[in-house]
Amino acid sequence: MSISVNPERSKSTTNTVWRRMLRTTTALGFIGVMASGIAALHLRANAEVQPVANPPVTVSAEKISMSDSYTIVERFVGRLEPARQTNLAFERAGLVTQVLLEEGDVVNKGAIVARLDTSKLQAQRKQLVAQRKELEARKSLAKATLKRQRELNTKGWRSAQNYDEARFSFEEITAGITRIDAAISSVDVDIEKSVLKAPYRGLVAARSIDEGAIVVAGTPVIELLENGARQVRVGVSVEAARSLRAGRAYRLTSGNREFEGRLITKRPDLQTGTRTATVLLTAQGGDDIPFGEIVELMLDRKVPAKGLWLPISALSEGRKGLWSVLTVVKRDGETAIAREAVEVLHVVDGRAYVRGTIANNAKIVTTGTNRVIPGQRVALAAGE
Repeated sequence: MSISVNPERSKSTTNTVWRRMLRTTTALGFIGVMASGIAALHLRANAEVQPVANPPVTVSAEKISMSDSYTIVERFVGRLEPARQTNLAFERAGLVTQVLLEEGDVVNKGAIVARLDTSKLQAQRKQLVAQRKELEARKSLAKATLKRQRELNTKGWRSAQNYDEARFSFEEITAGITRIDAAISSVDVDIEKSVLKAPYRGLVAARSIDEGAIVVAGTPVIELLENGARQVRVGVSVEAARSLRAGRAYRLTSGNREFEGRLITKRPDLQTGTRTATVLLTAQGGDDIPFGEIVELMLDRKVPAKGLWLPISALSEGRKGLWSVLTVVKRDGETAIAREAVEVLHVVDGRAYVRGTIANNAKIVTTGTNRVIPGQRVALAAGE
């Protein structure tokens, strides 16, 4: 049996084998190139210098100590008022003829403020004086008659009836003169009270009556404020009232003015609406502050609570209403940052009194808290 070979088919098979060999060779070459590149990159990476670690950040820290309490300043509002305030009025009715003062005038003690018409009183006094003179004349006659009756009595010529009449007539006239003297004194008092005088040195706050007005007894003519003595009336809490002592000086402020007040007295009762106790203090200073101005009484009160004072700049807002503080601690021989949670109890003058997880005598970061984070290495500033 003879086998025939097709020349065309043999040629096609040979070409296929060559193509496969070429592809294989190309793939092996590509893989070799990639392997060489990767090896070169590794060698180059191993040949590079490793970067040096960053130096620690310099921070400023403050050592703080634990306290058993803190002091707060309580402010109680009151008003400045005169020690004496009077509505001056006449004690009797009448026609006002003079009012000598205007609002804002300063008046000295005993100065005349106003006058009432006294013409009727003067006429009444003249009438009483004339009646007294008449009684004085009758008294002289009664005295002479009584004397003659006594002389007749010594001689035995007197009549008991005549003697008694002369004696009782003299006594009656004497009593009449006494009555007239009392009436004259009463008129003099009314005339004196027709002149209204200032009971103390003060300032005229209001003028209510003008000349020509007819007033009844007790009608206010002017309102007088004593400007020599000034006092402050303040409502304070019951606890604060217990701590106040008569005669002791306390701080008072009005606007940007600060002065002292010495406690005069404190009322034993409470104001119904505010449940506060009223205290009175004599103002020592603030003479240019007008009456009625608001004045604050400032009292220091110690609050027992363990905590620490630190600058507000050291605080960062935390969670659930708490605040956080960054402290400087030693860890593995290095200085690092730690975070502590605190609760703010009181703030005054740029400092806060806090309590929390901070240890006594801890060092806290006071400034630049935004430049560091917990766990970061730091260095303390020189001298700290």
